[in-house]
Amino acid sequence: MRKIGWRTYAIFAIAFFITLIATAPATLLARIAEAASKGQFVLANASGTVWRGGATPAIRQRTGGLLALEKLHWDIAFLPLFTGKVITSLRWDNVEQGAPMVATISFSQIELRNVLLPVQAGVLGELSPMLKPVQLSGDIKIKSEHLTLTRQGVNGNAVADWTRAGSVLSSVKPLGSYRINLAGAGERLDVTLITTSGVLLLDGKGSFTFNQGLKFQATARAAADSKGSIDELLNNFGPESAPGVHSINLMR
Repeated sequence: MRKIGWRTYAIFAIAFFITLIATAPATLLARIAEAASKGQFVLANASGTVWRGGATPAIRQRTGGLLALEKLHWDIAFLPLFTGKVITSLRWDNVEQGAPMVATISFSQIELRNVLLPVQAGVLGELSPMLKPVQLSGDIKIKSEHLTLTRQGVNGNAVADWTRAGSVLSSVKPLGSYRINLAGAGERLDVTLITTSGVLLLDGKGSFTFNQGLKFQATARAAADSKGSIDELLNNFGPESAPGVHSINLMR
């Protein structure tokens, strides 16, 4: 009987290894994401494989609960791995996308194109304990043509549109629509907030840095024809700095 040489064993081992990698379940990626974020980011109900799969991303709140996003599907290209890059195409369920979001991950940076990130407005309550009792609601869509994330910070511009805004402290729904402009220049991320429509008028600006955290100042007031209808909500935002105008100071 002919003996099986070491080359044959090597071929079998390589084939087994490639098969193992190619069929690695998406739950493995979910465990890696949760461990890397120290439990702050979860890929729930992961299905498919590491290379082509889907899951529901969720952000863990201070209370321990989860804020779930829409289901996300990914498709990771295999060949770019040999150049030291991970390139993945991302699509959301129930979200209109002109083109898939593309993430290119290398050792030094993460490059994002056609960015579209749908989140619940409840995530704003994680920015400051002061906003927690307000329990903001509504839909936020963050969009950008191109963002680059490095260890030094974020480069690029993005726009977050907040629609159907509401609060548990007000029976007026919706309160309005708002736009948050984000401008990243390395270590500093500048933030501006404007009102596009509604009875609750919000305006503010601030910045975020890794060293100093978030510093954001804004004002909240009722539209001229809506005074008195959202007084309880305004009082929870902060003290009056002028008649009918309440100051919002967020620091983290």
